[in-house]
Amino acid sequence: MKIAHLERLSSIDYPGRLAAVVWTVGCNLRCPFCYNPELVLPHLSAQLSPLPSREVLEVLRERRGFLDGLCVTGGEPTLQPQLPEFLARVKGLGLAVKLDTNGTQPQALELLLQEKLVDYVALDVKAPRSRYPEFTGISQDVSPLVQESLEIVRRMAPDYEVRTTVAPGLGPEDLEAIAREVAGAKRYVLQPFFVPQGKGLVDESWRGRPHLSPAELTPVAERLAALLPCRART
Repeated sequence: MKIAHLERLSSIDYPGRLAAVVWTVGCNLRCPFCYNPELVLPHLSAQLSPLPSREVLEVLRERRGFLDGLCVTGGEPTLQPQLPEFLARVKGLGLAVKLDTNGTQPQALELLLQEKLVDYVALDVKAPRSRYPEFTGISQDVSPLVQESLEIVRRMAPDYEVRTTVAPGLGPEDLEAIAREVAGAKRYVLQPFFVPQGKGLVDESWRGRPHLSPAELTPVAERLAALLPCRART
């Protein structure tokens, strides 16, 4: 496992649980608005000193009884060949696991769910299908893979959410299109776009582009609730 960072405590990353968070290195997308370029761009990732998974597991072992979950995010965690073994060890500590994924590796996702290694999936849907290459930064249209992952999650995940980071250039009509495309999902969450202080972007030309504010997302979520359970995370 290539783990870039461990956050020992979060009350917001795993709904309803106190959790640690690990960020994995590497991603197969190049979303221009992503603020973790050091996990995505190989020339930046090469400068990282990954944390040994055994050290992460030891921290989690020490914090059993206080933590009740682990969120695994990235980058794209399902690209890590050692992910099933790592999650099996985490589950062995009695911790629930939340997986953040871009949905482009449906076979890996299905395996994790078959083995009951994931308790909660957060599936990122970047844009309406017609605009996927624009918001993933690659020429290949991976939206069919994401749709396949959604069907797997709906069928197999103990709990899950579909979510969209409302990046610059996504308007209410795009969010409605996504909501219609994921209709039948258990819940749809709109996340406001922001860039944490001191962070870069995969494509710095996207910095400063206009985007919907948290206040603007709330009424959009209320309208989309007519299509499926939807809320804005502010």
